Amino acid sequence: MIRLGRSLLLCLTVVALATGGAAAWRADAAPDIHIVLRTGEPAPDGGTFSEFSDPSINDGGDLIFGAVITGARARETLYLRAGGRVRPLVSTGAPAPTGGVFRAFSDLLLNDGGTAGFLGRTTDARVTEAIYLVRGDAISPVAAVGETAPGGGVFTDFANPTLNNRDLVAFVGRTVGREGIFTASQSRASAVVMAGDPAPDGGAFEFFLDGTPALNNRDGIAFVASTTEHHRQGVYILAGGHPVPIVTTDDDAPVGGRFTEFGSVVLTDAGTVGFVGRTARSQVPEALYVTGRATLVPLATAGQDVAGSSLTKFAVAVIDAREDMVFELSLPVIPQAIYLATRAGVRAIVRAGERAPGGGTFTAFSSPALNGAGQVAFVAETDDGRHGIYLVSLR
Repeated sequence: MIRLGRSLLLCLTVVALATGGAAAWRADAAPDIHIVLRTGEPAPDGGTFSEFSDPSINDGGDLIFGAVITGARARETLYLRAGGRVRPLVSTGAPAPTGGVFRAFSDLLLNDGGTAGFLGRTTDARVTEAIYLVRGDAISPVAAVGETAPGGGVFTDFANPTLNNRDLVAFVGRTVGREGIFTASQSRASAVVMAGDPAPDGGAFEFFLDGTPALNNRDGIAFVASTTEHHRQGVYILAGGHPVPIVTTDDDAPVGGRFTEFGSVVLTDAGTVGFVGRTARSQVPEALYVTGRATLVPLATAGQDVAGSSLTKFAVAVIDAREDMVFELSLPVIPQAIYLATRAGVRAIVRAGERAPGGGTFTAFSSPALNGAGQVAFVAETDDGRHGIYLVSLR
């Protein structure tokens, strides 16, 4: 059994109870898949779509996505699809507000208010990258390389930005020899927790791991970190501005054995934390967990049979307010399915080999995005050599 005395039970004031996600889907329900765009179609600002990046989706069903455009003006462009209309936000070669021109985009963000965001790289030798927000037609940086970082030093690079409905951005920021979790809004950054800060379970934080941070719409933050105390790893949540451990590698896993590492942390507005937990000396080497009333609940486990296929290693995971989790496997390397896990069980939403709307058969999938309305957005490749952006409605 997992030892709860000093970890999970301390978080019951901020961790939600189970919400009964079993009603979210029926095992015999056929997925309702729609195609949004496919390669070969014309882009609204000229040229032809030839490649898509992972999309982000808000609760209204609006999408932000990136696309490589071929034609007279080859470029990479970020687009917003809202109300059925697709409009360009910014392209490579366009002037960046921090100097130079944009040369690459990643980590696309979109909240329910229509604010978009991204991590942009530029040609400017001084400000090589920044996290930008897009409100209407205005693009503004909220954190940039070369700026003074709260706590000292200057930012050298960023990872894993995330955006909530209050236009707050949380991210991992690095300075020379140090990293931390920061938040930023209206170009004002604050340090949340830094490497070197005391860890609540002994030692000091060393570095932050795999998908960290997770941010909800109440400005709550969950993260995975390593500490100097015999290199312990843990899943932490901020309670009253202070990090509190949910579970660490000193704890036993509900599936047996001792936890060895964690990843893919997610957080609901109610405070429920989900993550991948890996274990040693157990018949179940890893599982996908959510926090429950007084223990961790494994929603999916490695080796579990799902419609004749065995789950392997977990990769990307996302969560909604019902505590439904959508995930992919990291083995095989090219994802062959997108799965849904709830308290009722696990099923594949879509698999390679199934017919795709618009033509062709699915062969591979990108990282999925999930909104509060039960819509999953993803990019998939089909056997006719085309890529498309698809939407699946779970309920």
